[in-house]
Amino acid sequence: MPQAIIRVAKIKTAGAARGKTAHNYRLMDTPNADSARTATLNQEYVNTDRADYWSLAEQRIAEVVTRKVRDDQVRAMEVVLTASPDWFKRGQDGQAEDMRESKWVAGNLHFLKEKFGEKNVVSFTLHQDEKTPHVHAVVIPITDKNRLSADTLFNPKTLVKLQTEYAAAMAEHGLERGIEGSRRQHQDMKQVYGHQQATAAELAPLVQPVAAQAFRLPDVPFMGRDEWRAEQEATINAEIARQVGEANQRLEKAANVAIAHAGSSEQAETLARQLAISQGLKQGHYADLEASTGQVKTLTERSEQLAVQLAQGGGPEVEALTTYGQQQREKARQELVGILEGVLLNPVSGPDAFRAELESVGYMTGKDAQGKGVLIDEQTGANFHLSELKPNGLDLRPQLATAIERTTVATYLESEAGKRDIEQAERQVRGQQPHEGRAVLEMDAKDLETIKKHFLDVRAGVRPGQVQADGRVQVEIVYQHTQPTIRSIDELLNKAQKWTGVTVQEEHHDREQRQVGAKRRGEELKAEKGQSKGRDRGPSIGG
Repeated sequence: MPQAIIRVAKIKTAGAARGKTAHNYRLMDTPNADSARTATLNQEYVNTDRADYWSLAEQRIAEVVTRKVRDDQVRAMEVVLTASPDWFKRGQDGQAEDMRESKWVAGNLHFLKEKFGEKNVVSFTLHQDEKTPHVHAVVIPITDKNRLSADTLFNPKTLVKLQTEYAAAMAEHGLERGIEGSRRQHQDMKQVYGHQQATAAELAPLVQPVAAQAFRLPDVPFMGRDEWRAEQEATINAEIARQVGEANQRLEKAANVAIAHAGSSEQAETLARQLAISQGLKQGHYADLEASTGQVKTLTERSEQLAVQLAQGGGPEVEALTTYGQQQREKARQELVGILEGVLLNPVSGPDAFRAELESVGYMTGKDAQGKGVLIDEQTGANFHLSELKPNGLDLRPQLATAIERTTVATYLESEAGKRDIEQAERQVRGQQPHEGRAVLEMDAKDLETIKKHFLDVRAGVRPGQVQADGRVQVEIVYQHTQPTIRSIDELLNKAQKWTGVTVQEEHHDREQRQVGAKRRGEELKAEKGQSKGRDRGPSIGG
C-alpha cells in the first residue's frame, strides 16, 4: 500500500529563509524543475503575495510572542508533504495528474492548520513541475502558550507522533504509515518472485490429476452368492473412500500453500507497477542528465572562450558577461531602492536601528577601497554607494534624518510628558487656566436636566454643548481645582463614568488635578474638624 510521506527541516537564518523562498517560488534557476509546468501547475494557497519566509516569521512572532527571542532561535520550520510515487495517477508521458483541486491537497492543508494552528501556517506551496507532486509548507513553531519553541514542537518524540498522525489523516486517500522504527521500506522483486516459484514447486505435485486405480473382483463362487455380493460391495466402497480421501488431502494441502503465499502475487503486481514508474522516472532523469551534460559542456566551452578573451583584453563573451553583470546589478539596485523606501516609511529610532533593519532583509553596511560608505547585497555581492541610492528620487541621508526626527517626535508624543504637553497646548487654545478643570459629558436628552442639577448642586459650572445626529446631547462641566466643593465634584465625576448611557471625556491633566484637589480639600476639612474639637473642650485645668 502506498505510504504518506512527511519531512521537516529547520529554517535558522534570514539567508536560509530567502534561499528557500527563492527556490519554492522558482525565483532562481531550479535544474530539476520543468519551467514549462511551473507557471501553470505550481500553486501557493496561503502566502499569495509570496512574501519572504523570514518576514512572515518575524511578523507572526511579533503578533503573539511576548518573550525576548534569541538570535539563535529557529524562526520557522519547512514541512514537505507527499506520497509514494506510484500512488499518483499518471499519463502515458509519466507525468502525474493535476492535483491543484484535489482532496489530497485540501486534506494536507487542513492537517497542518489543525496540528500547528491556522495562523502559524504562513505558506503552503504545491509543486507539480518535478516528477512527483509535493507540498512545501512553512510553519512558525509557536506553542499553545505563545512561546517560540521548535524544540518543543519538533523533537524525536513529537516527530514520531507527527508521522503517525499524518498517516491517519491521509488514510482516507489510501495512504498508510511506514513501519515505525523500521529502516526497510521496500521488498526486493527477486524475493517476491522467489516466493512465487516456491509456491509453484509446492503446488505442482498436489495439483496433478489423481489416476484412477483399477479394482478387480475375484471369481464369483458357485454357492453363497448373496453373502459374496455384500462382502464385495463393502470392499469396493472402502476403496472408493480411500481414493477420495487421498484426493481431498491433496486439495487441502494445495489450498494451504495457496493461502500461505496468496500475498506474493499482489506484491509482485505492486512492485511491477513501481518498477514501471521507476523506469519512467529513470528515463526522465536520464533525459534531464543528458540535457544537463550538454549544458555543462556548453558552459565549459564558453568559460574557456571567456578566459582566452580576458587574457587577450576583450571579446564578445567578455562584453556579453559585462552587459549581463550590469543588468543584474541594476536590478539589485532598484530592489534596494524599493526596500529603502519601505524602511523610511516605518519608525526609525536611529542609525543603528536603520542598519539593523537592512541587515534583517539581507543588506550589510561597509566601506569601499577609498573608505566611502556602501550598502552590500549579501545575495549578489553587489555594493552601492549612497549617492547611487535615491529612494523617492531624493538623497538618502536627508530622508534618513527626517525619518529619525519624525520617530523621535512620535515617541515623545506617546510618552506621558508628551501627552501632558499636548493637553496643555489644547488648554491654551481654549483659554483654559491651569487651575481650571473641564469635562465633557454625553448623554440621552431625557437625562440632561437631572445631570445638570447634580452638578449645579455641587457648585460646578454647566455649559450646554452640541446636539449629536443620533439625538444625544453634550454638556461641558467646568470647575476650579481649588474650590471648596472639589471633593463633591470629584466624587460626582467618578460616579458619572459608571452611569448607564453616559460617557465622560476628560483630559489626563484635569483628572489628575481634581483628584489632587479633592485629596487636599479632604485634609483641610480634617484639620479644621480637629481644631473645632479643641475649641469645644475649652482650656485645660491649670492652663
